[in-house]
Amino acid sequence: MQMDHCCGLTMVARLQNVFTEGSVLMQDVPILFCPTCHNSLIAPEIEMDYQLYAHNCAADGVRSASLPDAIGEEKILDILDRYPEDIRVKTGQRVIREQIDSTLDLLNFAKQLGEHEWCQELLERLKLFRDLSNVQPH
Repeated sequence: MQMDHCCGLTMVARLQNVFTEGSVLMQDVPILFCPTCHNSLIAPEIEMDYQLYAHNCAADGVRSASLPDAIGEEKILDILDRYPEDIRVKTGQRVIREQIDSTLDLLNFAKQLGEHEWCQELLERLKLFRDLSNVQPH
């Protein structure tokens, strides 16, 4: 299952340099990033390619490598194209009305199902949204 949603919206794709566990600086890695909570992860579509290449680089003593050189620029661009620009990035807002509305809809649904644990998670998310809405953008 592909995980590309966080805090009620699709995450944003961006290229980032990443230090691997084997201390290799991997350049131009597609990262999915949540502008709300700042959670990030390597794009699931290339995670296995990334791990294999990072392992091989570390085993060969390579200290810096470019992921597009290994898997192809086209594959990287396909990932970036899959994730459109996000209003949160454009405006510097960390929370938008759509996220709150979506979370409230889910909360009502969770209540109807009697899912108390899920309700608590959604209430915590709403508290986070409130706290982040009170913070001014940098």
